[in-house]
Amino acid sequence: MSENASDAAPYQVLNLAGAIDFLGDMQAVSELLQPLVLSLSNDIGEIERLLGEGDMPAVARTLHSLKGFIPVFCHAEFAAELVEIEKRSRSDDKLQLGPQIEALLHPLRQLVQESNRFLKQTGH
Repeated sequence: MSENASDAAPYQVLNLAGAIDFLGDMQAVSELLQPLVLSLSNDIGEIERLLGEGDMPAVARTLHSLKGFIPVFCHAEFAAELVEIEKRSRSDDKLQLGPQIEALLHPLRQLVQESNRFLKQTGH
C-alpha cells in the first residue's frame, strides 16, 4: 500500500489529508501522531473512569486538552462535535452531558486504531 494522502479514504475519523495540509508533510504528521496515540489512549481510559466517578469538572478538563489536536487530525464534523460538547461541559448541566461524552469515546478509539494503522503502514 502506498504512503500518500490518497490513502486517506480508508480512514473514517483520521483526516490524513487535512493533517498534511495543516502540518505540511507526512513526516510531521507521523511525528505528531505517535505521541497523540499514547496520550489519547490514556485520555480515553481517564474519561471513562471520571465519568464513572461522576467527576464532570475533570472530564471537562480532559476534553479541553483534546480540543487542541482534534481539529488537526479529525474530520471537521467530529471536531466540531467534540469542541461543542467541550464548550457545553464548561457551562451546561454537566450530568446531562454524560451520554454525549460517552458517545465521543467510540470515534476517539477509532482515531487511535486508524492512527496506529497509518503509523504501521508508514513504518513508524
